[in-house]
Amino acid sequence: MAAVLDRPPSAPPPGPSPIAAVRRRRWAVVAGVLALVLAIPVVIASWPVDPAPALTPAQLRDRVTASADVPWSGYAEASGGLNLPDVAQFSDVTTLLSGTSRLRVFYAAPDTSRVDQLYPTGERSRYVLPTGQAVWDYGAQLLTYVRRDPTVRLPRPDDLPPPQLARRLLSGTAPDDALTPLPARRLAGVDAAGFRVTVADPRTSVGALDVWADPASGLPVAVEVRTKDAAGRLAAGPVVVSTMLELEQAGPDPSLFVPRAGPGAGVTRSPTSDLFGVLGRGSPSSVPDRIDGVGRERPQRGFAAIGQYGTSLSQLVVVPLPPDLATSLLANIGRAGSASRTIAVSAPSAALGRAGSAQAGALQSPLLQLAIVRVGGRAWAVGGLVPDAVLDRAVTDVARSAR
Repeated sequence: MAAVLDRPPSAPPPGPSPIAAVRRRRWAVVAGVLALVLAIPVVIASWPVDPAPALTPAQLRDRVTASADVPWSGYAEASGGLNLPDVAQFSDVTTLLSGTSRLRVFYAAPDTSRVDQLYPTGERSRYVLPTGQAVWDYGAQLLTYVRRDPTVRLPRPDDLPPPQLARRLLSGTAPDDALTPLPARRLAGVDAAGFRVTVADPRTSVGALDVWADPASGLPVAVEVRTKDAAGRLAAGPVVVSTMLELEQAGPDPSLFVPRAGPGAGVTRSPTSDLFGVLGRGSPSSVPDRIDGVGRERPQRGFAAIGQYGTSLSQLVVVPLPPDLATSLLANIGRAGSASRTIAVSAPSAALGRAGSAQAGALQSPLLQLAIVRVGGRAWAVGGLVPDAVLDRAVTDVARSAR
């Protein structure tokens, strides 16, 4: 027994340990499984798929124009490069079209929406509701209920989000305007398809509309507006750009469409919130039946004194003005320097009155034109997305219509 206990331990058999071999086989299996798992996405990605057929520019345009019923909410940024001078009576418009607007939007339907124009120190919100409109001004601490505004009116912030801007401008293009595809863009989480409408009408300053939209819903996520010169050549860059920064295509919470005034805020009511709406409530005979060869459209009920000539992008608008307001506007336009010009006009001698003269001046921008005309004791504003020549002919016709 002692001899056995005193025997030195035997040397291990040559070759690898059975336990180590088992361990190696186990890790080999694990590595194989891991490699298989990691390879699955590559295999799946290589599976053949049936990609959604690309829409033609015409199909995408049709989806965009039919997207008014798509609910959504999000943030947008709109920039205007019109460089309009600051004329007191139109300061909201000149600021809107010559700067950058940051917008928060909740949209449920064409008659139910809310657009908040955001400032560093507050916001101004416009609610469009089936019963009318409401405007909450945080800075003024005032909630105003508005009965309605005219369809032909001055631009305002809720015209600028990409969906509203695209649909409004596309409605003024012609069916045979040239359509071309644009490279796709990734915007606000959307793989957006794009198209360009090249506007053929020589009577408008709009040269092209570039639109990017969700190809599934047709909801626009970006719009760029380019002008053209007298020869029809497009400007190198856009003069108006509107882009979605965040987007959720779902119905907003209904509580977001309930106007609420802050504690101690004032509440008031107004028949309209638009300057043209205030000025256009007079007689339909206040404006001519025809200007620059274009007949007047049937006036909107309640705004009979607003003259609308045409329905395309070359539409002209004429609104009567009180003489004292026209005098003030002409003085402000005269101080605008290179952004303004004088238009030579003549009028029937019987209409000149004691003043014995007719006067007209215009604010100039690459896209929007606005002129003020005064003949004796009568005056008008004339405007549109038109070149100088079209505006001058329209102003001449308005002055000659005075009686």
